Amino acid sequence: MFQNNFIKNEVEKIKEELIEIRRRIHENPELSMEEYETSDFIVKKLKEFGLENIEKIGKTGVVALIEGKGERCIGIRADIDALPLSENTKLSFSSKKEKVCHACGHDIHTTCLLGVAKILNENKEKLLGKVKLIFQPAEETGVGAKYMIENKALENPVPEVIFGLHCWPNVEAGKVYHRHGEMSAASDTFKIIIEGKQGHAAHPYKAVDPIMIAGNIIVGIQNIISREVSPLESGVITISTIHGGEVINVIPKTVEIQGSIRTLSNEIREYVHKRLEEVACGIAETYRGKAIVQINKKTPNVVNEEKISNLIEKACKDILGEENYIYNPVPSMGSEDFAYYLQKIPGAMFRLGCGYKDKENYPLHSDMFNANEECITTGVISLLAIVNKLYEE
Repeated sequence: MFQNNFIKNEVEKIKEELIEIRRRIHENPELSMEEYETSDFIVKKLKEFGLENIEKIGKTGVVALIEGKGERCIGIRADIDALPLSENTKLSFSSKKEKVCHACGHDIHTTCLLGVAKILNENKEKLLGKVKLIFQPAEETGVGAKYMIENKALENPVPEVIFGLHCWPNVEAGKVYHRHGEMSAASDTFKIIIEGKQGHAAHPYKAVDPIMIAGNIIVGIQNIISREVSPLESGVITISTIHGGEVINVIPKTVEIQGSIRTLSNEIREYVHKRLEEVACGIAETYRGKAIVQINKKTPNVVNEEKISNLIEKACKDILGEENYIYNPVPSMGSEDFAYYLQKIPGAMFRLGCGYKDKENYPLHSDMFNANEECITTGVISLLAIVNKLYEE
């Protein structure tokens, strides 16, 4: 369909334009489900690029279709939302908004997909099928993919496969970082409300102390991972908030604990949920209190489909060179709502290196995260190469 040199030359031609687009998006970040200006900007650029089949999905999602010669359809997804975090990079194009910034690289993802849109639409007479471009809101809150699916983003036509990329600052720009199989963890949240009996701090025997119970529950549930889950499996239980009491000489009536659960398999996921409730309720009862456990199932884990994942590896090695393809040996305990698409159609994700070679690279979700813009051309080249390879199959 497209020769590798053709793809590289076409991307090189629009490199500066893509950097301008990225900086425009970076300066104007918007939170999950509030990406009104971002989605309007995406639609504006798509129209400038000559696309005609563009649809708003709900309030802030965008889907565009590029129609080539055949009836087969491939989907590519990019997330567009930012984080509730103040940027501290001091870049000339830093976020213009307080407590909102693109600290996870979604501005890069969006730019890469816009670059794909421009090049594919200009050369659609060579395209052997259709490509559906999915610009998704609210990945950071884990609801965006589900929202897009519920609002028919995967219909008319239904893509036979879907894929996408995500920035990775631990890997130098110009390279991709990819693995087969399990890629990221399921993400769930929990709340434990511990009910005791209020009393005077001087007379704890007349009360039921929920703070003491909470301390024992915190220790107890950490043993679920360390003593009940095989070290060859993966799981994390993190206590992230604890609230209880207001007066220094009063034992409170209740304490509330909240936290996060991360797992890589459905079996371990269900086991951890069950044991979390059993341990919390059992410990509370032992100390004459009561625990109410609420578990909120959120994002499933991402498991890259074997055939598509292998194809991503081959496409990236062919066009970037084997030295610029790095195999990722371990999955991440972070989450990705791309998993919801994989419950509907086969697909896979890969990491896009966005780090600098000779300077410190801050992690994703840091107020100092600063993606190396050289990664943009690599991202567009990789996405186009994967489309090419899929249509050669």
